[in-house]
Amino acid sequence: MDFPDQESWGVTIILTDSSIERARVKSGHLEKYNQKHHILLDENGDRFILRTQPKGELVRGAHRLDREFHVLSGLSKNKFSVPKPLILCEDKSIIGRDFYIMEYIDGHIYEDPFLPNNNSQERRKIYESLAKTLGRLHSYNIDKLDIPFKKSTGFMLRNLNIWYSQIFNDDNHDKDISKIYDFIIKNTPENNNLCLIHGDYKLDNLVIGDNSNCLAVLDWELSAFGEPEVDLSFQMINWLIPKGVLYGIGVEWNSYELPSASEFLKSYEESFGEMVNIELLNIYCLFSLTKLYCILKGIENRVKAGNAASEEANEKIKDASGIKAALILAYENFSNNLILVQSFLGKDYMKTVSAHGMTM
Repeated sequence: MDFPDQESWGVTIILTDSSIERARVKSGHLEKYNQKHHILLDENGDRFILRTQPKGELVRGAHRLDREFHVLSGLSKNKFSVPKPLILCEDKSIIGRDFYIMEYIDGHIYEDPFLPNNNSQERRKIYESLAKTLGRLHSYNIDKLDIPFKKSTGFMLRNLNIWYSQIFNDDNHDKDISKIYDFIIKNTPENNNLCLIHGDYKLDNLVIGDNSNCLAVLDWELSAFGEPEVDLSFQMINWLIPKGVLYGIGVEWNSYELPSASEFLKSYEESFGEMVNIELLNIYCLFSLTKLYCILKGIENRVKAGNAASEEANEKIKDASGIKAALILAYENFSNNLILVQSFLGKDYMKTVSAHGMTM
């Protein structure tokens, strides 16, 4: 049986620790998600989410659904905003690959960072919830989460090296990126702060309720124990990336009545319970921009090799030059506290980013 391509399948799910004892399920399609997510319907019409490994041969260590299931379990027990996990199956004979089933959360998922269909009050509240949910996540004591991850410091530098070495080598060298990579390596101070990080925390990985608050954070595949600045910087760089490039909002935040970078950071700090070291955050922003550029170059390489041809992939490739331009200018303005100094986020800066992006 080639699940989930068939319209229905005859597996009976037995959940001994929930009110659902037997559920004969039918596969549906959830537009927001990719081929790894499907809606399940039980006999009463209640909905659940089935998350599966992708088809085909998997890279060793990739798509570890057991890790994701443990994260959801640990956070759910601690009342964090995640779907409740229900059952994990690592018996590939059932549907041909590992899967787990979790609670279905009904809400809104927004992909446009400017939230054009929301009013100004809703926009600000959504961004406030985005910041405070992240701060709350980072505030948990990892020793009490019951998540079996390694607790070693230095996550950012290890992660940077992985992304950089996948793209750049002696045969494929970029002097600008190499200079920034070396700068990050040499100038990152020791950081022993450990928390649970999401690894891909952004607006379209949140389910937002009608009250504009976060109902659930999704897609924990890249989660780990690491420095909180890893997640936080991945959000803060959106104010450094111009509108029209990936999730960038640049200086347009005010025109759309979104919070400024400093306001977002303040909301995060209120929830996190600590003040953020701005100098440290700045260097993590260089990391996040470098990582993002490497991700886009990786997609470009796969497209050229014929392994990732799609309209979405081609659109992301076009954004690579804009991300590189933002990274270089962020590096050049590093001493200016690039996140908070409004002069750095001025329109002249964004014009320069756009000009660099078009010529690179």
